[in-house]
Amino acid sequence: MDEPVDIELLEYVRIIAKRKSLILAGILICLVLAMVVTFKVTPVYEASAKLLVSQRQVVSADQSLGESYQAVLMSEKLAKTFSEMLEGRVAAEAVIKKLDLPITTVALVKRIEAEPIRETQLIKLSIKDTDPKRARLIANTLGEVFSKMVKDIEPASPKPSTYVQVVEPAVEPVDPISPKLVLNAIIALLVGLILSIGLAFLLERLDTSVKSADEVEKLTGMVSLGSIPLTNNKRAVIDNGNNHAVSEAYRSLRTNIQYLNFDNLVKVIVLTSPGLKEGKTTLSANLALILAKAGHGVLVIDCDLRRSRIHEVFGLPNDAGLASVLSGRSDIANTIRKGSVNGLNILTSGIAPPNPAELLGSKHMEEILKSAKEKFDYVILDSPPVLAVTDAAVLASKADGVLLASTFGRTNKQALAASQAALEKIGVRVLGFVINGIKPGGSYNYNY
Repeated sequence: MDEPVDIELLEYVRIIAKRKSLILAGILICLVLAMVVTFKVTPVYEASAKLLVSQRQVVSADQSLGESYQAVLMSEKLAKTFSEMLEGRVAAEAVIKKLDLPITTVALVKRIEAEPIRETQLIKLSIKDTDPKRARLIANTLGEVFSKMVKDIEPASPKPSTYVQVVEPAVEPVDPISPKLVLNAIIALLVGLILSIGLAFLLERLDTSVKSADEVEKLTGMVSLGSIPLTNNKRAVIDNGNNHAVSEAYRSLRTNIQYLNFDNLVKVIVLTSPGLKEGKTTLSANLALILAKAGHGVLVIDCDLRRSRIHEVFGLPNDAGLASVLSGRSDIANTIRKGSVNGLNILTSGIAPPNPAELLGSKHMEEILKSAKEKFDYVILDSPPVLAVTDAAVLASKADGVLLASTFGRTNKQALAASQAALEKIGVRVLGFVINGIKPGGSYNYNY
């Protein structure tokens, strides 16, 4: 029951691990921006004073406890009323006049905060200012001015019934209340983390290129037959034996194809791809090489009569090849060249003809493939991209199976699925797909 959840969780972890550089960069950018803003913002200080609101009472011997309690409640209500008055325009104007402050009444009102302390008769009066000395001065002056205002409101009496006095004067603040460096850094880290992870998942959603064999298998139902590491060598790279990871990847591909061919029914294999520069030619050459090294008789034919490259990979001349054989200008026995490995045979494309599709679909081509199938264990056909021209489909109909090449981060997954659908529509057996250009150090890295 928990397996789908576990798989989904692992997929999230995989995406985060793959995009970790982006996530770290996003967090760092947010953190730097937060620090720049923090250090550029002018510090704000807060000075606080406490005011006591009291009602003068005439104590008598017959005063009940309830009457005393009612008097305290009245003082608390007055504290709330006076808090509103402290934040008003009249009190602010009086302070500005007394201190001769170069600010407007509205600006000062915004800096005043008066709040009654719960279940007491006290009011906490706070003043925010960019100057700590001025914040203290305004807080204490406002307390004094307001005490006088309350006395003036009372009816003329030698002993007023209600009075307000400053019981705890404000002191000069040392540390600013804003900006808060640590808090801003924590917020920046959290915001950067959330935004970066969100961006990582968005990019993953928008990225339709082939990045995972599992994704392609889920989308198409095709089997992944191999993942080839990235290499800059455009020749048959396993021939020199210097790249162990690449050689091991091709051995794995060879083993998978041999498993598919357990009944010896898969001998003619078409190598194609959805589009250009997907690595199909290099894949064809190296697959032929690795099969020959296993003791098989292999013939690799360059059937890409439009953009031939097999001769470049093996370093052979291309004056005569498949095109000249199909047109009757050359004999196939004299045109096939021996490779550097025993059992490897190569038929290049020859000079590009004006009608490649017609030549590949001809009766003569069927006879060549039939004869090659009898003489060799495997016949590898390097064909043009399946979605570009009809050549690949024409060849595929004459072969035992098709192997689709794709490139990590380049091939579109939908294009790969469309290639599979186009081939299966004409009854062709798609053996599977191969991903070329896996970056070293990634999840496909070959380390034992």
